[in-house]
Amino acid sequence: MFFTKMEYYDRWRRVQAAMAHAGYENMLVWQRSAGTLDKLGDVLWLTNFHTYGTGQEAPTLPEFGAPYTFSAVLIRQGQEPELHIGLAEEDIDVSRLVCGKRVHHPAPMILNFANYLRTTGVEGRVAIVGDDVLPGMYDRVLRTHTPQIEWVSEEHLLVGPQLIKSPRELEAYRVGGELVTAGLTAAMEAMIAGERESEAAARAAAAIIRGGGGFHRIDINHGAFSEKYFLSRDLYGHNTGAPLAGEIFTVWIYGPIFEGYMMDPGRTGVCMNRPSHAQKSLLEDCVQIVNGMLESVVPGATAREIGRKGEALSRGVGYFDFPPPITFPLLGHHLGATIPPLIIPFGDVASGELGWKSPEDPLQPGMVLGIEAFLARDGVGVAAFENNIIVTDTGPELLEKTPMLFW
Repeated sequence: MFFTKMEYYDRWRRVQAAMAHAGYENMLVWQRSAGTLDKLGDVLWLTNFHTYGTGQEAPTLPEFGAPYTFSAVLIRQGQEPELHIGLAEEDIDVSRLVCGKRVHHPAPMILNFANYLRTTGVEGRVAIVGDDVLPGMYDRVLRTHTPQIEWVSEEHLLVGPQLIKSPRELEAYRVGGELVTAGLTAAMEAMIAGERESEAAARAAAAIIRGGGGFHRIDINHGAFSEKYFLSRDLYGHNTGAPLAGEIFTVWIYGPIFEGYMMDPGRTGVCMNRPSHAQKSLLEDCVQIVNGMLESVVPGATAREIGRKGEALSRGVGYFDFPPPITFPLLGHHLGATIPPLIIPFGDVASGELGWKSPEDPLQPGMVLGIEAFLARDGVGVAAFENNIIVTDTGPELLEKTPMLFW
């Protein structure tokens, strides 16, 4: 195991403190894994548990469903967390788990879980994290059979406890930085050489997987299509097409790169590495926005202040003359076992959309951020770059070392 039991004990302490501050005695946290990595983070962070399987599984009648690809952690004040799963003990590696109690629910899992909550006296207001995780067919059964509980969605309740990374978590991020550097650099070099998107993605995947890591998607895009859509619209994030000499391309790698910790760096380049004057200006101006924001990443600065600088830099290079095809008004975000709803907004844009939290709180050492910028010019193309960093006492520590520009 990468983390010690003491690491988990400290996480539980922070979570229970956050619960007490919010006025909750009980909290339930849902997770999905088994073939998907996009909702892996919270139960993994609390107990080191994830489920095997090939996907979400076929739906069954709600009363008889056994959704073993979903798991939950029940946290009660003054007690160690309980892990609730629909798998038998012989089907999991218990040596890798860290929790106070394991509860294995035979089918129908949801009904048996509801019965457990009733018989153990869980009632009243219960915070639920992962309200967007459990499918409605199972959630309806759980709520129907727990009339004593008022389920309260609290998607932000784990954000605070996960925000400042421990020394060991930062080490996991540094390992992830090395892996994603190797993958991103390999993909960039392949696209510069004119190889197919699928070959570039394969080179990136091989570099990450050989080092013991993983990813959610490798998005590669090039040519005229990339001018309309920043990220690829292909099923796997890349296709078998190859860029022509002089075409702009983007490479983005994102997901839980190492030990479940999310990263999402990206780069833009030009096939054959011979940009026109207009292309060179576009990419270098976009890099200038990112670098300028990085200079502002110091403890005490707020996301709002960094976003205002990013907006000023973007205006200075003509961002609003031809806005890029990016719908989210952000210039970065926090990173962790999930991608929490904490953003670096574009200037003074309202931060309430999609549940984004206030960006007015100061940055602290140990936070991990993505700093990104997008820039488009009519007849030239779209450029996009992102750095993943650790906030330190002396400024940002770059996690991925892939060159921003390759000329």
